[in-house]
Amino acid sequence: MTSISSTSVPPRVGFIGLLRVAPWPLALAVVAAVVSAALSIAPFWFIYRITVQLFSMPPGAAMDMAAIWPLAWWALGLLALRWALMAVSHVLAHIGAFSIQHQLRLAMARHLGEVPLSFFAGRGSGSLRRTLSDDVSSLEGFYAHMLPDAVAAAAVPLAALALLFVADWRLALAALAPLPLAVAAQWWLMRRSAENMRDWSALQKRIADQVGEYVRGVHVVKSFGLDARSFGELATAVGGAVDWVLRYARGSVAGWALFVGLLTANLVVVAPLGAWLHMRGSLDVATWLLFLLVAPAVLAPLLRLTFALGEQVQRTEALARINEVLAAPPLAQSRMAQIPQAPPDIAFRGLRHRYGDRLALDGVDFTARAGQVTALVGPSGSGKSTLVRLVARLYEFESGSLRVGGVDVRDWPLDALLARVGIVFQEVVLFHGTVRDNLRLARPDASDVELQAAARAAQAHGFITALPQGYDTPLGERGARLSGGERQRLSIARALLKNAPILLLDEATASIDAENEALIQQALDTLCRGRTVIVVGHRLRTTRHADHIVVMQGGRVARQGTHDELLRACETYRRLWHDHEDARQWTLGEQGVRP
Repeated sequence: MTSISSTSVPPRVGFIGLLRVAPWPLALAVVAAVVSAALSIAPFWFIYRITVQLFSMPPGAAMDMAAIWPLAWWALGLLALRWALMAVSHVLAHIGAFSIQHQLRLAMARHLGEVPLSFFAGRGSGSLRRTLSDDVSSLEGFYAHMLPDAVAAAAVPLAALALLFVADWRLALAALAPLPLAVAAQWWLMRRSAENMRDWSALQKRIADQVGEYVRGVHVVKSFGLDARSFGELATAVGGAVDWVLRYARGSVAGWALFVGLLTANLVVVAPLGAWLHMRGSLDVATWLLFLLVAPAVLAPLLRLTFALGEQVQRTEALARINEVLAAPPLAQSRMAQIPQAPPDIAFRGLRHRYGDRLALDGVDFTARAGQVTALVGPSGSGKSTLVRLVARLYEFESGSLRVGGVDVRDWPLDALLARVGIVFQEVVLFHGTVRDNLRLARPDASDVELQAAARAAQAHGFITALPQGYDTPLGERGARLSGGERQRLSIARALLKNAPILLLDEATASIDAENEALIQQALDTLCRGRTVIVVGHRLRTTRHADHIVVMQGGRVARQGTHDELLRACETYRRLWHDHEDARQWTLGEQGVRP
């Protein structure tokens, strides 16, 4: 495949602009297709010349094969050359198309890594997968098939008309007679095609989102004894697609039948007119035969062109969705003369952030000191996880200041910032691959010794070695072969292997059982040493020994201090602590009693 630089994909692409990604394979494919199409007409000319030779012989004379055989060989040779050029065009067009697909996917994947998480809000994972996979794949149809075929389909009528006008201008005009009516029928058929295709694309996007949601939640659906038909939104979306197809078929069948009939009907005009001219003595039989062979090639290729243009409406919608991804504003990048290496302080000053119209943070002020553990606690929805994500620039804040190592977080080069941040989320993300592959995401050049040392520190080496293939065991999709606690310990091992000076823990033990929590807490104690640590705490017993605790309420800092200070001075923290302690006394089927 031709090597193409990924920088050749611009922020906004068009069908013509993408030709610059793979210009030579596609240009040669088009030239080969045009020549091949023109050569499809050439054998008819030699058949015509053979017919002229046969009809020009005197009655009873022996057939002059010396004059006929060269014409026959020319016809066969050009036909063979036509098929060879068609194969060459096919191969070159696919090389160009696959190069474009490859570069587009690279560009989109790279760009999605540069946009804030706010870009993904309101976009289902199914629709983004569809854009990265199906929409990009649909472009192959344009560059590998439609582009050379459309040019060839336009070249064949021109070559056929040139040949027919040389033979007889009257019948050549007759071969074009149905064209105006066919164009009128096509206009009537396509007058609402763009609107119809937009409706169809919206339905496909809705189905993709709902299928993704159904697959992710299939265990819940099954637990209620339901099936896909009972999953309301999915059933409605599929039913809407069926209704759309029925409406489109009913509305277009008449116009389509008329259009197809007209494009294949010029022989109805050419054949009787040629017979009449022959009877009048103004047309010889050989020319009439030539028109009977070639006249269908004047309009019939336009039918293939129409099919291609109809499909192009859908590809235009696909390209619009691709451009929506490529044009999404990335996080602002900058350069720093000197990047701090030691664990830095993280200072929040007057920080405000919104999710749409909802104010999530409103004037947050506190500092997470280097070498200390700062815990964020508070009711659900108070803004704790949002603060963690702002440090890693997964979101962009609205106003205020967030400084890492005394430098505004937006002035850090994104790669340099993320290289110094280790994150352990409550929801662990593991990828299709082996245990070793997932750990090395943190540091691809890590040795096996370093890998195992990180796993031991995270209390994960034991269960890893007990797997069928140890560190080379495939984990399945999202680490489906591991328990929740095992997945979390792998996530901590990954963060240990990265060895970043800043550590962000977002409720890393919130959904873990007591046995695994003890193991994970040991791993976290190891992980936190000598780093700037921000912990989002759900279980207050795991955060009570933090160096500094920040109590969040309603997007604001309610109070901050140590555990003992907050118990004395902060009503919100005191209530959270008592609720947490009460919850530990509850057992199933019994009422909890306050101590």
